[in-house]
Amino acid sequence: MILNITLSKICLAIYLCFNFAIIANERPNIVLVLADDLGPGDISYFHQQRTSNQAIIQTPALDKLRADGMHFTNAHSPASLCAPTRFSMLTGNYSFRNYSAFGVWMSHRDTGIDPKFTTSARIAKQASYRTAFFGKWGLGGQMYQKGSDKIHTGWKTDAIDYSRRAKGPNDYGFDYSCELPQGIQGEPFAFYENQKWMPLHKDSILKKLSSKQLMYDKARKHNDLEGVGDSFWDPREAGGVLVNKAINFIKDHKKSHSDQAFFMYYCSQAVHIPHTAPEELNGVKIAGSTPGKHGDMIVELDVQIAMLRKALENNGFAENTLFIFTSDNGGLKPDQAMSDLGHDSSNGWRGIKSSVFEGGHLVPFIAVWPGKIKKASQSNAFVVAHDAVATVSAVVGEKLDRSVVMDSKNLLPIFLNKEGASGHKYLFHQSQLAKKKAAYAIREGDWKLIMHSSNQKNLNDLKAKSLFNLATNPQEEDKKNLITNPEYSQIKKQLLKKFIEVRKLGQSLLTD
Repeated sequence: MILNITLSKICLAIYLCFNFAIIANERPNIVLVLADDLGPGDISYFHQQRTSNQAIIQTPALDKLRADGMHFTNAHSPASLCAPTRFSMLTGNYSFRNYSAFGVWMSHRDTGIDPKFTTSARIAKQASYRTAFFGKWGLGGQMYQKGSDKIHTGWKTDAIDYSRRAKGPNDYGFDYSCELPQGIQGEPFAFYENQKWMPLHKDSILKKLSSKQLMYDKARKHNDLEGVGDSFWDPREAGGVLVNKAINFIKDHKKSHSDQAFFMYYCSQAVHIPHTAPEELNGVKIAGSTPGKHGDMIVELDVQIAMLRKALENNGFAENTLFIFTSDNGGLKPDQAMSDLGHDSSNGWRGIKSSVFEGGHLVPFIAVWPGKIKKASQSNAFVVAHDAVATVSAVVGEKLDRSVVMDSKNLLPIFLNKEGASGHKYLFHQSQLAKKKAAYAIREGDWKLIMHSSNQKNLNDLKAKSLFNLATNPQEEDKKNLITNPEYSQIKKQLLKKFIEVRKLGQSLLTD
């Protein structure tokens, strides 16, 4: 009798373990990729769709990604600049809800992420996902003082211990991280693995690097910068290091963690300056493959995407992975050589990165999930890149606390083509102007109101500057500005009122 009971318990335990493994394996992995400064016109499919001409820069991997899933025609970054968007992508909140409304730009500054905020990684981890971060962090994080465990404060950097991070991705829910604190454009010019300096060579030391070694582009007026970094730093190799680290994570996951699903947040260094593409990556020629260095970086990004997807396929994860691709803001002004041949990163829209005009924040947004998301499908819904946070929550089965995730909308109903699924009613944009001034925009339907303030820290002198009907004036032409037209004064007042409710009173932009 005792033997039978024991055998029954053993069988039950085996059954439960087996079924738990099945459930874990059925839960989708999630890969979220954030490009740096990539506009919709940088993807060859979208260029060809707009112009009916072949693009001078071909992106076969990104074109295939679009064909394999759903792309959004009205996707926007949370801000028109890098740092504030990266706060939003992690927390699901617009950056004005942070202590630094326009982002944290230095690697030794506090991220300002309030302890009350959750993150996409924490959400996934609560659901027993294995979590990993790769790439440009761009969210501050803090460093230690030399010879001390005290946090470095102030702006002077010569007292910083660059061998370790006081705070970084691992503090915000990531089990593993391979981080470039400021990408390839800011110090420290070094990789950090789980927040400790990852030497690039056995003889590596941390030292001040010259602008020559950093390879800043003289044409873009960044050739006088220098900073602390790994003595073997070569920005041309940064993308290869990142993508191969991510591939190793995928391989290791199959080998040692197959009973778990994983969430990967991959933030490419491409296509930010300095434009330092490698000679080749994964056997594909990169440097010199397009008419300009900017174009070469786009090709490098495309190859990174191909490598990530191939790794998922080779390790048996492709069919059960939700793969989301987007960018941190609109595209760059292209090299003259590319512009002369018709390349337009903004794909015909007014404005580029840092602008509140459409070209500053319209971004590619593509989602692939085999068997779930219809291939070659399209959505015209208003979405924001930080909707990834609420979407991750829905996919992993965790309930969101809307008091701390205020601006992110679950896109799963749109992905799955559910009846009645919709995007945002309102869109919100912001960017910095010269002399610490700020530009803002709010959109409802076809109506867009642009406002300026002389002080980024408050809205005391907020002025409505432009009112555009994007249905009749998609290029936001100044001659069609309706701000002084009395016929539309009520629309201006309504949009301004909503903006102030959101900014000054802390209301959410979500309507459901």
